[in-house]
Amino acid sequence: MQKILNARISLLVLGLMMTLLGLGNLVGAEDWAKDQWTGAQGRELDIATSVELAWGTKIVTVGLTILILSFILSGVARARFGVIAIVLFVAGEIFTVSSLSAKGYGEDASIPVLLIIVPLLITLWALVSCATGWNEKSAETT
Repeated sequence: MQKILNARISLLVLGLMMTLLGLGNLVGAEDWAKDQWTGAQGRELDIATSVELAWGTKIVTVGLTILILSFILSGVARARFGVIAIVLFVAGEIFTVSSLSAKGYGEDASIPVLLIIVPLLITLWALVSCATGWNEKSAETT
């Protein structure tokens, strides 16, 4: 069980996944905008594309931060950082999607189910992995 719930490995996987998905959002921002904002054209499409670019940039930035800090931090510090980063990121995503959904975001969207389920499972795995190490005693303190 310890090998499966490894904070460092799970954070590396999560950070890499976030970076790649965020880059995909950046590269395909206009396509995402067309899919999520049905009927957007002209200036509306430009604004929707800008929203997708900003969103992708945020995800890449958080992903790279998680990757870098998973190498710099160790033990309890890594685990606690992981829990805090994941909870804040997920809360931000829920708030963002909820706010935009009220304005029509994603009403007729066609997102593949695996593109939602796999990242959710990886995020949950990373959260549980980090949470199990929250109070772990390190070799330095014993």
